[in-house]
Amino acid sequence: MMIHLVLLTAVLFILPFSETYRIVGGHEARPHSRPYMVSLQTPFQSHFCGGTLIHPKWVLTAAHCQEVGSLDVTRVVLGAHRLHLPDRSVQVFSTLKSVQHPEYNPQTFQSDILLLKLNGSAKINPAVRTLPLPVPNTDVIPGTSCSVAGWGSTFNARSKFFPLMETDVDIVNRKDCNITWLGGISESMLCTATPGAPFKGFCDGDSGGPLVCRGRVEGVVSFSGQYCGDPRTPDVYTRVTSFLDWIQKTISTF
Repeated sequence: MMIHLVLLTAVLFILPFSETYRIVGGHEARPHSRPYMVSLQTPFQSHFCGGTLIHPKWVLTAAHCQEVGSLDVTRVVLGAHRLHLPDRSVQVFSTLKSVQHPEYNPQTFQSDILLLKLNGSAKINPAVRTLPLPVPNTDVIPGTSCSVAGWGSTFNARSKFFPLMETDVDIVNRKDCNITWLGGISESMLCTATPGAPFKGFCDGDSGGPLVCRGRVEGVVSFSGQYCGDPRTPDVYTRVTSFLDWIQKTISTF
C-alpha cells in the first residue's frame, strides 16, 4: 500500500495548480439552466471553487477547497452565469460554519467532502434551486452519461468573465480507474472519462462542483491527472452516496 501511495503522489496533479483554466471540451451552459451551481469566492471576489446547493442553507463542496481559500471568509454566490457581471438573479451569502468530514485525508483525497452553512436562507426561484441528493445504497453504472460544470479559474485575467461551462462525461469502471491510479481509488470515489474523444472533463477552479447523473448530485469534483480531461487518467470525484448519513446528520445537528 505504501508503494501505491508513493506512486499515486508521483502522478497526482491537484486541481488548483493546473495550467488550464476551465471545463475542458465543453460549451457554455444555457444561463441559469443549472440553478444549483455555487461559486465560492475570496473576499476580493476571486472564484476558487465550485459547490452545490443541496438545502436552502447548505452548500456541498470538496474538503480540499479549504486549502485553496479560507472558507471562514468565503463569499458564496448563487444564481450566477457570468461571474462579476451584473445579474439580478445573483444572491450572495457568507458562511456561518464549515464542516469538513472527519476522515478527510489531504494526501489520498479520501473523504474529500465538506459542508458550508450559509448565514441566511437562499430564496428559491428559477435561477436558484437545490439539487437532490442520490438515492441511498445506489451506485452509478459504468457507461452512464453524466455532466460536470464550472467556471474554472478567475485568477487569470483572460478567464475572468467566462460564463458557466459544462460538458458530458461517462462513468468509468472503478476497478479500471483504480489500476490507472495505482490503487488510490476507493469505493467512496467515482471516476469519469471519455475514451476516444478529445479531452473532456473538469479543470482548475472546478473543484467542489457537482457530478450530475440522473438529475442528482452523485459526485463532488476532487482530483484529476496532469492534463485536464485526459482520458488516460480518469477524473475522480467523491461519491456522495457514501456520505449521505454524515450529510443528513450534519444538517440536522447544525
